[in-house]
Amino acid sequence: MRYTRAERVAQMVVVATALVFAVTAGGFLFRGGRDNGSQASPTPSAAPGMPDVTFNHDPCCAQAARYFNITWQSNVRVSSAKVTVTPDPGFGCEATLDTTSLKGTVSCAGLLKGATDYVARLVVTTVAGSFPIEHKFKTMGDKLADVKWFTEFEDPVADPLACAAASCRIIQNYTTGKDPMTAQQILDTGKQFNKSRDPGLDPVAIATILQRMDARNHYHYYRYDTRDDATGAAVYWLLRSGKPVMVISLAGQHGPVLMGFQGAYGTYYDDPANNITGVIVEDPQRGDLDPRTASHRPDKPRAADYQTGHLIALDEWNRDEWWLGFPYASPIKMPDGSFLAVDRNDGVYPMPHWAGKFVILVDDGDADNPPDREGRVKFR
Repeated sequence: MRYTRAERVAQMVVVATALVFAVTAGGFLFRGGRDNGSQASPTPSAAPGMPDVTFNHDPCCAQAARYFNITWQSNVRVSSAKVTVTPDPGFGCEATLDTTSLKGTVSCAGLLKGATDYVARLVVTTVAGSFPIEHKFKTMGDKLADVKWFTEFEDPVADPLACAAASCRIIQNYTTGKDPMTAQQILDTGKQFNKSRDPGLDPVAIATILQRMDARNHYHYYRYDTRDDATGAAVYWLLRSGKPVMVISLAGQHGPVLMGFQGAYGTYYDDPANNITGVIVEDPQRGDLDPRTASHRPDKPRAADYQTGHLIALDEWNRDEWWLGFPYASPIKMPDGSFLAVDRNDGVYPMPHWAGKFVILVDDGDADNPPDREGRVKFR
C-alpha cells in the first residue's frame, strides 16, 4: 500500500504521540513502584499568615533528654498556645505563653519513655488564625551514644591529677561537639576556681570551668547523705538532662563520667518502677592502656570498655573504694605522709560541706544559679 506524504506525516504524529504517552506512563509507574513504602511526604506550602516558630531544644534531637521542657519563640504575637505529644506519654503536657506573647515553653510532667520517637504538636493562635507546628525528636535510651573518651594521662609521667579535667573534656565534647582544651589545659585553667585546697579540681572548679568553656553548660554539684541517693540522683539527672553526669568517687579524689545505667527507670524520681542494677561509666584513668601509666594503681584492672562505657554492678559500685565505697573525705593523706584539708573553705557554707557526703555534678539547666554554688533544683 502506498501512502501520500500527508498520510505519512499524520502517521508520524500519531506514533510520536503514542511514544510520549508510553514514556510518561512508564515513568509514572516506575516512580510509583520505587517510592512504595517510603515514609517521605511532600512538604506542604506555608499557610497564609503562618508564624515562624522556632524551638530551643538542647540536647536535640537524636537522643534528647527524657525530661521534655523546652522553649519556643514566634516572630509574631501569639494569643494562645496548646500542645499534644504523640505517642501519649500517659501524663500531662502543656504549653505556656509569657507576657511578651512572643515566646513560651512546652513541657511534660514526667520522664518520657526511652529510645522513643515523639512528635510535639504545638498549635499557636495569632490574629491570622490557628496554626499547628510539629517538633520531632527521639529520646535517649539507657546509655548515651557517641560519648568520646579522653585520657587523663596526656603526659604519661605526670602525677594523676587530671581525672576530673579529662572528664570535663569528655562532657564538653559531648554537649557542644567542640574540643577546645586538653585535660592539662583544663586542669591548669580550672585550679583558680577551686574553693578548697584540692591539688586537682574540686566540685566548684569543675562546674565553673564547664560553664566557662561553653555558656550552655549549667553544671552544679549536689550532695547526698547516702550512696544510694547519690546513685539514684545521678541516673535521674542523666535521663532528665540527656547529658553525662560526673560522679566524685574514690573518697573525693576521682571523677568518672556516668553515661548510662542498667535496670529500669519510670516516670519520676521516686517511681516504684525504678530498679537500678548497675551503672555505665567512662573512666579517664582506667581506660588508659598505655603501659607507661600502668604503675598508677596497678591493683585496679584497666579495660578498653572504660573508653566506651564500662558496666559496673551496683554491689561493686557501692562497695569498691574506687567508686562509692567511701564518702568524700577531708583531710586526705598526701604522698609524703602529711594531711591536707580539701573541704570547701571559703565560708559560703558551714563546714563540713563536702566531707562525709556523696557528691555528683549534673547539668540541671539552672542558668541563674552561679556554678560556684550548690545545685538547688528539687525533684522530691
